[in-house]
Amino acid sequence: MKRDDLQIRDDLELLDAYSRAVVGTLQRTRGGVVSLRVRPRRGRGEGAGSGFLITPDGYLLTNSHVVDAGDAITVTLDDGSEHAAQRVGADVDTDLALLRIGGSAPLQHLELGESRQLRVGQLVIAIGNPQGLSHTVTTGVVSALGRSLRARSGRLIEGVIQTDASLNPGNSGGPLLDTRAQVVGVNTAIIAGAQLLCFAVPSDTARWVVSELLRHGRVRRAWLGIVARSVPLPRRTLLYHQLDASGAVGVDEVLADGPAARAGLKAGDRIVGVDGVPVDDVDALYRVLGGERIGRSVRVELLRGVSKLALELVPALRA
Repeated sequence: MKRDDLQIRDDLELLDAYSRAVVGTLQRTRGGVVSLRVRPRRGRGEGAGSGFLITPDGYLLTNSHVVDAGDAITVTLDDGSEHAAQRVGADVDTDLALLRIGGSAPLQHLELGESRQLRVGQLVIAIGNPQGLSHTVTTGVVSALGRSLRARSGRLIEGVIQTDASLNPGNSGGPLLDTRAQVVGVNTAIIAGAQLLCFAVPSDTARWVVSELLRHGRVRRAWLGIVARSVPLPRRTLLYHQLDASGAVGVDEVLADGPAARAGLKAGDRIVGVDGVPVDDVDALYRVLGGERIGRSVRVELLRGVSKLALELVPALRA
């Protein structure tokens, strides 16, 4: 056999392996991917998006921005059946929402994988309903990991997956899958004007959000009771106090009767750490203030004038 013929055969075998991976993933998962129609509150045209079932009894994930603007949500399954969806909860800070539909029999559902196992360059598959076209499949690779994406609430979504799997309006809330047919992300955003620059909330984040919504009906986050902003620190200050952070959280206002006020924080203080974790901006402070710190004492390191202080503070549940 000639060398060119061998090359062609090898190329076809590679293509077949790639095709088998994509086709096999679609066959194993398409029954768990759903289409959403959302009736808006103010009489505008219907909104649309994607989602996917995560339990056989009808719990499903989508984006909070898909469902937040509407009252009635209709979910269409792969078999064409339509179901009214009940809101279980939503978290605008991660752009995730949990819904539930009823069913007379167990429903096909997808498995949440471990996004921390992803590698740059890994093949991923997106399934959704762009422009109302159901079960559209696009493929690509993980372009980058650990990106940050600003949510509508202003907070950063951490650990975001960047992919070049093509997404379009209507893909929001659909699954990003690996070739084992496990969900590694929830497709959430497209950068307008930037071709093949798409993002997904990691499945590890989604798993935590689901557990919070099921247990508490909301995602709990700690609250200090301050109005603050990110501020730089002079290099000599960093060296003098041996700080690892490059900046700080400047306290502009301390709310009366809040946790910070009770602990003795003052306007003008600059927070540089919480429980030994460096805090160099407001986003870093948000990351540290997870639900596990609600109601328990934490050590807040700060600069007051030229002095470095530490105060014990008990964060409250954010309203």
